[in-house]
Amino acid sequence: MMNTNNLEHIDCPICEQDETELLFDKDSLSVVICKQCQLRYVNPRVSRQTLEAEYTETYYPPDKVERIRTDSMEWLQMNERLTELAEQHPSKGRLLDVGCGIGTFLHLSREHGWEPCGIDPSKSGSAFAQKKYELDVQCADIFEADFPSASFDAITLYHVLEHIPELNPFLSELRRVLQPETGTLVIEVPNGESLQSRLQKADWPYVHPHDHLYYFSAHSLPKLLRKHGFNNVMLGRPKRVSPTTNLRFALRQAATATLVRFHLGTVIRVYAS
Repeated sequence: MMNTNNLEHIDCPICEQDETELLFDKDSLSVVICKQCQLRYVNPRVSRQTLEAEYTETYYPPDKVERIRTDSMEWLQMNERLTELAEQHPSKGRLLDVGCGIGTFLHLSREHGWEPCGIDPSKSGSAFAQKKYELDVQCADIFEADFPSASFDAITLYHVLEHIPELNPFLSELRRVLQPETGTLVIEVPNGESLQSRLQKADWPYVHPHDHLYYFSAHSLPKLLRKHGFNNVMLGRPKRVSPTTNLRFALRQAATATLVRFHLGTVIRVYAS
């Protein structure tokens, strides 16, 4: 049973109003849609203090760290992300991975010519990245890190933004520490208007409203970014990956590409500057 004392009510972070309709309930929490901008989000939601404590202490237990470290799909996915990033930002430079976890992406980015830096609230995740991969990673949030303005040529957030309680100050801080003219912000999140989410609704695997606070779309995410001065927003083309290539995989990869083209894929990836 959800403790209602640990819940907080919010306005839509894009419109800053509270005009919503209920979409569905799950796990004693409600997912609503803003009548103005169509952003889907959890309201009321678990308090920020509760979430922060969970991310800090329990988000990367040893078995999860080992599973990520040894999963070939994890490494293939990181390489796919780096390949598309290189197409959008070929000049490399300083890269900040927000929510870097155990440092997989940063470790590979260094091999691809980037100067990597990371932050993550998890004590165990950031400690693993520091010790195993010898990365410049802080156990901190973006405000605690207190980076100088215009510090980074690229900032990446892969499946992080949907976890951030206070979107507007968070994105303002990213804007401040990114290079103003040449910097690239990369965000990947579950697609709240994907074909799978439309069919499955509350049963969609990405719906866990305890910590997935927002369900962005190809419409609502660019709108939020433009609110913070990211006027050049382009949708990426995330690809399906596999350790083996065969006819079945080729067909699934083609189907995924078609869904992505029509903004119906499982995830959305955007590049903003």
